[in-house]
Amino acid sequence: MTASLIAPAAQVCAFALGCAVIHAARRHAAAVSRVLVATAIVAAALVLLGASLAHAPDDGLSLDDITTYNAA
Repeated sequence: MTASLIAPAAQVCAFALGCAVIHAARRHAAAVSRVLVATAIVAAALVLLGASLAHAPDDGLSLDDITTYNAA
């Protein structure tokens, strides 16, 4: 019988938590916006870092193997 009571209780708790988050977001909209923007910037930086590491050249490549052009 307790298992049948746990699911509705969890749903009520999730609903109450959702309502609290919505009311907190309305009251502190500017702070929430700043946190979301900072999170997006950090996530973008991590994605770019991961992409650059995935496409990094091998360690065996030396500067002699690379053709350089002098703009003089």
